[in-house]
Amino acid sequence: MGRLRAALLRTEPDFVLLNADEGCAYDRMGPAGPPLWEPVLAAGRADLARLREGDRTAWRDVAEDPVRRRIALRAAQFDRAEGDPDLLRHLLRHETRSSMTDELRLAAVLVGLRGDTADLPLLLEVRKTDFDTACGLSEIPEPGASADELRQWARALDESMFGTDPSDEPVSTWTGLARDQGMTELARVTLIRELDHIFMDQGRLRRPEAPHTLATAALSRLARDFEELGDLPQALRAQRLYAALQETAWNRASARRDLARLEREAGRLPQAADSLAAVRDALATPAADSLRHWQRVNFGRFIAEEHYRLTLALADAGRPEEARALLAAADAVLGELSENAAKGIRELAERTAARVREVG
Repeated sequence: MGRLRAALLRTEPDFVLLNADEGCAYDRMGPAGPPLWEPVLAAGRADLARLREGDRTAWRDVAEDPVRRRIALRAAQFDRAEGDPDLLRHLLRHETRSSMTDELRLAAVLVGLRGDTADLPLLLEVRKTDFDTACGLSEIPEPGASADELRQWARALDESMFGTDPSDEPVSTWTGLARDQGMTELARVTLIRELDHIFMDQGRLRRPEAPHTLATAALSRLARDFEELGDLPQALRAQRLYAALQETAWNRASARRDLARLEREAGRLPQAADSLAAVRDALATPAADSLRHWQRVNFGRFIAEEHYRLTLALADAGRPEEARALLAAADAVLGELSENAAKGIRELAERTAARVREVG
């Protein structure tokens, strides 16, 4: 039984059975493995231990490596020690190289929680790094603030964004850090199961404060995560559901355009053409206030651009009739754009038309 259990624990993430039609993962046969945050934090905990020992090589190597630095800061989030101020200041200074990351805000919070007003100049210097840090850390107390004010700022941010329990962190925190460490399959399987949970219970998307509306950003984020991992089938699954749940004409058109791009990149050209037809239907929605000015902004240019790129793909795939039909639709969209919105796309339109003539 012990050997069976060990074998089952070794199964994921390398071997996971997916449904061939839907792409969802079957339930585990055996016991669940450790929570995702344990393997993700393992290297960070080891680095944190070396930093606390005063290993100067570690101080240099961890601080200069953006991934190791982020993992070490996350390890420090869940293992807070009185003797950490110097190493936290060191990591905070170096994290400014990555601009406004969650870990930069975390490092600032861990420093500020000690209520040492001597840290205020450092925190204010970090805030001035660039525009993004100035916005992200805008509530840092100003010079002359008391220890209580500094501690109160840090405690409020800690309670709202961080805390000391890794299981309270959103799964996207751990999948992102897993991917950055090369744990690609671990991140992918976790994301697949997260998407499966939403498919099985879309009520999870309901907003607590407004139960009749849905918060669909999680699906859009999952689609991006899968695309970054190179898993287009799962990205398509997430984007398809995201598009189906959009309520305004603008959001429907935007989601379908992104879906068409993914379908084109996956070689699903007829499906991509159908998605762009749905985009045009959304644009033609009567009295759609959200799309009142689509012809004057970059959104319209992006839609026209995807039409031309899919037309090129259809021509290259030896589908001239479909290419000609979509070229006509693309030209119609382009014809509605303002001169400013159409800038930069006319060359693509001409090149696409020439290619369609060539295959015709």
